[in-house]
Amino acid sequence: MKQGLLLAALALGVAGLLAALQHLAAPGIEQERQAASERQLLDLLPAGSYDNRPLLETIALPAGGLLGNPRAETGYLARLHGKPSAVLLPVSARGYEGPIRLLVAISTDGRLIASKVLEQRETPGLADLTDPQRSSWLQRFNGLNTDDDWQLKADGGSVDHIAGATITSRSVRDALQAALLFHTAESETIFRRVGATRQATDGGFHPPYGVQKPTTLEGQP
Repeated sequence: MKQGLLLAALALGVAGLLAALQHLAAPGIEQERQAASERQLLDLLPAGSYDNRPLLETIALPAGGLLGNPRAETGYLARLHGKPSAVLLPVSARGYEGPIRLLVAISTDGRLIASKVLEQRETPGLADLTDPQRSSWLQRFNGLNTDDDWQLKADGGSVDHIAGATITSRSVRDALQAALLFHTAESETIFRRVGATRQATDGGFHPPYGVQKPTTLEGQP
């Protein structure tokens, strides 16, 4: 009987210790999760191009409009030495198999820094832009602005399209152009010092594509 009570007390002690350790480790686990999310989104920005935490400076983006997002989304503002250096904007395209969601980084002078696909349903092995062998196609648009040649070779231009996926190529190209046009139309609002709301007071950033409480861009429906 005594041995059973001793074993039960020991088990309770071990359970309590594990719970305490888990509680102490929780903040570190959450911080690591946030850091991983930041790395996933901020890898579009060149090293040394910002010194703030862009995911804490958010911009509310209404649904529809040039960005084509089906619901309200969130953009992010990058700063260097206190001045805006780039903006991250989610944009949606209509692929052959369904919606394609992209994230684009645009510099203050309106050039596309880089882009990446966050979600898509295109055919694997054909138009899947999350495939490393095809995601490099997006790099062809890096450095372009609205005045450059965006025409695909299939349409008589100079930009290669994804082999066997002309529809997807056109749709993604159009979405990237639309993001730059949006930036041009809204740059004064985006890059105003008060154009992004710092949200450090809530203990961290919200996951991307969540509806938050930042400043809403003016002039949008």
